Amino acid sequence: MENQTTQVLVLGAGPGGYTAAFRAADLGKKVVLVDNGAALGGVCLNVGCIPSKALLHAAKVIAETREMGENGVSFGPPAIDLDRLRAWKDAVVGRLTGGLALLARQRKVTTIRGYGRFTSPHELRVELAEGGEVSVGFEHAIVAAGSEAVTLPFIPASDPRVIDSTGALDIAEVPRRLLVVGGGIIGLEMATVYHELGAKITVVELLDQHIPGVPTARSSVPNGPGSPLIRPASSRSASSCAPTCRTSSPSGTWSARRCWRTRRCTRRRSPPRSSRARTATSTSAPSRRSPTPTPRWPGPGSPRARPGRRAWRTARACSRGPPAAGRSPSAGPRG
Repeated sequence: MENQTTQVLVLGAGPGGYTAAFRAADLGKKVVLVDNGAALGGVCLNVGCIPSKALLHAAKVIAETREMGENGVSFGPPAIDLDRLRAWKDAVVGRLTGGLALLARQRKVTTIRGYGRFTSPHELRVELAEGGEVSVGFEHAIVAAGSEAVTLPFIPASDPRVIDSTGALDIAEVPRRLLVVGGGIIGLEMATVYHELGAKITVVELLDQHIPGVPTARSSVPNGPGSPLIRPASSRSASSCAPTCRTSSPSGTWSARRCWRTRRCTRRRSPPRSSRARTATSTSAPSRRSPTPTPRWPGPGSPRARPGRRAWRTARACSRGPPAAGRSPSAGPRG
């Protein structure tokens, strides 16, 4: 492969890399995508999210068949063929990565398989997977190199009993007992899969909870029904699906009504019932009751709130309710 020059260079073909490359190509840029994997998709599609979700689906099926025994539907113990399970998982991954390769060809994105290293602010040297080197000159570069499994210093990596998340997805065998170091998302996913396949699982985590960073009931972040993160469905739909709802505040009253024609909620703001008027200094004695201030927004008492002919027709139609049987809603109000 000869040296190349491009406008946009993307290093890494994961979800961040190929998305950026496709977007730049859609904008008319010449794009070169560099990745050392055998297929596009990076860690997520090849040895991460997608294969783990496929195995989690198999684990869920095994768990549901066992749980249905309590409801009167019993199945025998599952007969697990690891070779066929692994082939099915690889087929799922292959369909997705093949689709990415097709999208790259349609957008005329040049893909280079190899390990890239920056040699200057506008040049990348790529060690090709099939051997040799190639230089890529670029105007702009996007680095989306992804991640890799960390090696713990107190665990011998050369021991065949020690595997990382990539090796766990291969499912070479199901051990009788399995120790999972790390209670994050990846660790718990692999623990769930191997548990349903028949292994006895032990999970160790440094922090005081599994999946660190996720709020729990003991966390300071409110996660109850009244929190901004979690709201019941009834409270979410009350403001948009109720026939009429009103909310009072010191600045006025907001009212919302759902129109049966447009299926949308219209909101209107009216001035507060009692407010103190801002009057100029006068020599006369102050009145006991302050006059009603003139609203500064279009409201019932504002001259700018006069609706047009179309607005009056919609208001009259909404006040009459749904149309009678056999009458089209688009026919407009009678009279």
